[in-house]
Amino acid sequence: MSRKVDSVKDINDSKETWRLAIRIMDVWSVVNNKGIEHLEMIVMDSLGDRIQVLIRHDHSLKWKEVIKENMTCIINNGSVYNNDFQWKVCDHSNKIVFLGGTTMKAIELQNIPPKGYFFKDFGEILQGKCKTDRLEDIIGAVSEINHIQSNTPGKKVVVSVVLKDLK
Repeated sequence: MSRKVDSVKDINDSKETWRLAIRIMDVWSVVNNKGIEHLEMIVMDSLGDRIQVLIRHDHSLKWKEVIKENMTCIINNGSVYNNDFQWKVCDHSNKIVFLGGTTMKAIELQNIPPKGYFFKDFGEILQGKCKTDRLEDIIGAVSEINHIQSNTPGKKVVVSVVLKDLK
């Protein structure tokens, strides 16, 4: 008999073996200033709880061709750490890091909602009802570009914009 499935909301560093039934909501590649690439993704369980996942550079080749956005799967055994990313994409205080012993089995799970967006209302942002280290989904239009900084080779382009609420 297989182990029971854990809920994303219950993920913490109190144990080392986790079994999650999830949908991969988004996956992206990050290249640091030394040219080293790692993968990050956001996963969600059937209750709609989300957690950020890191796949270190020494494991990214193994997973790059396997992981597909919107796929559902069972993940076993990742390490849990405090989510210390500069920019967070969900509210969970922890992150999961794939290890050499992490396994993933693609399986059709109808009980997990398809990829969705979690839009933040402009009013909440203007009232300061948001976390300053959190990336939010918004609907709006760029009405003005204040500043573009792109002179530094190997660095990300920084753009300061004014958004207009399209409600």
